[in-house]
Amino acid sequence: MQKQITLTPFERLSLMNQLSILKRLDPENAEDYDDDIEILHSGFTILYPQVFTSVFEEVPVEDCEYVYEVLNMHGTLIRSFGELKDKQRLTADEVRFRGFDGNNETKRLAFVEYLRKKGLWKETLVGGMDSHTEMTKHRYPQMLERYEPIKRQITDSVSGDWKLTAEQIKEVVGKED
Repeated sequence: MQKQITLTPFERLSLMNQLSILKRLDPENAEDYDDDIEILHSGFTILYPQVFTSVFEEVPVEDCEYVYEVLNMHGTLIRSFGELKDKQRLTADEVRFRGFDGNNETKRLAFVEYLRKKGLWKETLVGGMDSHTEMTKHRYPQMLERYEPIKRQITDSVSGDWKLTAEQIKEVVGKED
């Protein structure tokens, strides 16, 4: 069952006017714009989702904050790993950000892809972003649970630049010797 969308007459008129402008700017798709205008003009609410097919559902603030937490944690892991003199059998693969699952974490995956496109978290957002496994279920919550108390212990309140030891990194990534 589709989510019911309703629009006020003002919203419908505004959208119809915008679609009329787009029709003139993009004549190759004029027929599609005419269809959308007719749907809105006639108030065919069951067809409104068709008008909005290119508009994705919102990503909740909680999901965005979660992505930030995961990326910040991985940024710290990656920087700390890079500065270790003795890696103690840790590998770069163990600390890298693996992305989110394209099938089950689509909004989070789209958000990290947007952040990467904007050039943010450069050292973290490398490689493929589709993990092909649900990371929110299997990996990141456990890592964050182990990371937060360590972060609270070592936070340098002046610089905010946290350096983890090899042992702390192992603890966060769940690597046992």
